[in-house]
Amino acid sequence: MVEAFEIVEAKMVESESDKVEVDTNKVLVFIVHETETIYLWRGKKAGVSEKLMGTRVAAKLSHKYQNYRIRPITEGSEPAAFTHLIGQSLK
Repeated sequence: MVEAFEIVEAKMVESESDKVEVDTNKVLVFIVHETETIYLWRGKKAGVSEKLMGTRVAAKLSHKYQNYRIRPITEGSEPAAFTHLIGQSLK
């Protein structure tokens, strides 16, 4: 199961994982329960406040899911596992 959140105007907004649009202006947080991973994806043109809030959201989620690891990702440096996840989430 994958949960997805978008940071909009420095607020966390839950999204349906199959409807998340990856955009250079966005900050996205994905919780992948199967691999116990929290992905924090930051678009290159995302605002500073969104990037900061994304970091705070990921940290807060790591307290809720203590065994999960946070994987910060900058647009253009996505690991294969994340690219695969996004491909699945957006289909």
